[in-house]
Amino acid sequence: MKRIAIVGVGPTGIYTFYELVKRGEPLAITLFEKEAQAGVGMPYSDDNTAAQMLANIASIEIPPIDLTYLQWLQQQSDDWLAARGLERHALHERQFLPRVILGEYYRDRFLYLVERARDVGFVISVCESCEVTDIAVQPTGIAIHTDSAADPVIVDLVAIATGHLWPEEERASRQYFPSPWTGLMEARIAPCRVGILGTSLSAIDAAVAVVARHGVFHTEDDKNDPFFPPSRQRSAGDHPDVTPRRAAGGRFLLPDPVGAAGDCHSRRPRSGHCGG
Repeated sequence: MKRIAIVGVGPTGIYTFYELVKRGEPLAITLFEKEAQAGVGMPYSDDNTAAQMLANIASIEIPPIDLTYLQWLQQQSDDWLAARGLERHALHERQFLPRVILGEYYRDRFLYLVERARDVGFVISVCESCEVTDIAVQPTGIAIHTDSAADPVIVDLVAIATGHLWPEEERASRQYFPSPWTGLMEARIAPCRVGILGTSLSAIDAAVAVVARHGVFHTEDDKNDPFFPPSRQRSAGDHPDVTPRRAAGGRFLLPDPVGAAGDCHSRRPRSGHCGG
């Protein structure tokens, strides 16, 4: 039986695992994940993501793992959906949902794959809270060294799916954060002027991480109001002034960009929603 290692069990690691299981040939697969739960993925973990942060992919774009994302959501109870601010009748395949929910989907599908693989003769080992420190080619195979065991795991093949590489956290200060994940998610930002370099998804993450600590986002009667500070803080200077810096393009922070794009064809654009 061939020995396979998958280092990193986020979406890339899960889809690698899925393809190996689909082939049907029993394998001995060891999966290494440095976080406490394998299968979630860094961008979708509640340790790294605020509840207000939306995934930039919808069910129609996500390769299914025997169940589409939408089908999986439809299988959940009404109480489960309500606890996450979802309504069953409103679910659809083009919906942009919080990233933490997508992380729950991937975790569930990973556990399903582990069970499915074992049922058909695979030997599966899941190493959680286990960081790989070195990978070395040896005459007997590939040695996977970790911080959790004195002896390495020897395999025939290894897939490295370690994901994002962020700027070093040491570069961060109380006033400067190289990325949203170098301390900004946990920082207590006082009401002040905030500058963000760039307007990509990471910039949206940074803006949401800052302003969500000082108020709430909500949508009411087809009027998309991007942000409201609490009433007691609505006086000038009591909430952040966030200024994104961009090269070109219109405003962003759209809760439903697909729907907003449709607005451009069906009626005159509302300010900031469909154009510059």
